[in-house]
Amino acid sequence: MLGLSKGRFGRVARPRALRVMPLPPNLISPAPSSSPSSPATNAGPPEQHRTTHWLRRADLFLRVIVRLYIGLVLVFLPWTHPWTYNRFFLYYASVSKVMESGAIRGLVSGLGLLNLWIAISEAIHYKES
Repeated sequence: MLGLSKGRFGRVARPRALRVMPLPPNLISPAPSSSPSSPATNAGPPEQHRTTHWLRRADLFLRVIVRLYIGLVLVFLPWTHPWTYNRFFLYYASVSKVMESGAIRGLVSGLGLLNLWIAISEAIHYKES
């Protein structure tokens, strides 16, 4: 039977050579060939690597979303019940005293506001090249 043998459960199993996964499609343009060419073609500046627009937009979107999420968590978390009654803070009394102070809570919230500002600023000032 053309090199096919019965596998488990009576099914015909393919030979191992035919069970290879296909290669993924190439999403990046191929690298320029390294063959020597005439000096006239190399006279211009070297071509910069260009990424696709959707890849840059997806990168921006993910960075903005992650920063917004982290910023919102840092702004509101110090003023909630889980911050006050955190097991780590309750286990170590000295850490608990420091973390319950308004200055530390304000500092953490300030870092969250800074994170929100950076995310919104990146989203507003994005320019396609």
